[in-house]
Amino acid sequence: MESARGLVNERARLGLVLGLVLVGGALAASFLLEGKSSPGILPGRPAEVDSFPDIPFDEQQRRIRVEVLNGAGDVGAAARITDALRNAGFDVKTYGNAARFDYERSVVLDRSGRPGAAGAVAAALHGAEVQEELDPELYLDATVILGDDWRALVADSTLTEEPR
Repeated sequence: MESARGLVNERARLGLVLGLVLVGGALAASFLLEGKSSPGILPGRPAEVDSFPDIPFDEQQRRIRVEVLNGAGDVGAAARITDALRNAGFDVKTYGNAARFDYERSVVLDRSGRPGAAGAVAAALHGAEVQEELDPELYLDATVILGDDWRALVADSTLTEEPR
């Protein structure tokens, strides 16, 4: 009876150690993958409140999380604007195509209910229109949907370069 109890205790300890190793590995992997950007694109310094002093923004939320969607249908548009926003210090989480390609004008959607964050993105894009379309499940502050006017959004040499 004593040896059976010892075997059960040893298996329980082995299971506990294995569980702790798995949890530790998952945490380490999560830490290492946090902040990874698309291949070949290096993120800039995070855009902070101080970067846009005239735009009110929640002091507790220092990084502005953005997604960029191509609503114009021009190849490479989202990648080019993503590069420009990252160079300006925004934390662009994703970029890709919008659901449709018939946007005439670009728009910045406030996703978090923090209009200062969406306003900061719009200011960096030389005044793109801001609309409120809250979606807290996206874990974003703003979504940029590029329209046919996307080339005029950033007066920057990054727009003449090919996307990386």
